[in-house]
Amino acid sequence: MYIRNEIERIIKKNGINRLNCFECPKNKYRFIIRKIEQTFVKDGGSIHWSNLKGFKQKWVCKTQVLSGDRFWFLKLQNIVPQNEKTVYVLMEDVKNYEPKYWVYEMGIKELIFIIRETQGISDFYIVSKKFNWLISESHENVVLYVGDVLNVC
Repeated sequence: MYIRNEIERIIKKNGINRLNCFECPKNKYRFIIRKIEQTFVKDGGSIHWSNLKGFKQKWVCKTQVLSGDRFWFLKLQNIVPQNEKTVYVLMEDVKNYEPKYWVYEMGIKELIFIIRETQGISDFYIVSKKFNWLISESHENVVLYVGDVLNVC
């Protein structure tokens, strides 16, 4: 449960406002993750494999290899539509050799800070609460931008 503890440490150490950055109630995890999978992932697949096996064809998907821009996330305020106040964030951890997701709601400013300060994030997903776009960074050093409302070059 490394990543959850790391995020909590960062929130507390830096006095991040819990109204803008908090873990979703555990009883809502399954609904949020399932809604993301049903909306974006092709063939009824898992969000975990979506980075490799793909998203539904109805979604515009742009790929960025991070070899030249490890700090792409600093541009999130320009990438994400301005009307998005908070987003869902799935942070991947590993439990019993299986992916485990911690689900958060975060403001974009807080999210940028958390990503910058967190060490060892494997995969993570940023999803509109309207479920009309998704951004994913994978351990393969690739970012996927899914949805046509994102401001990606």
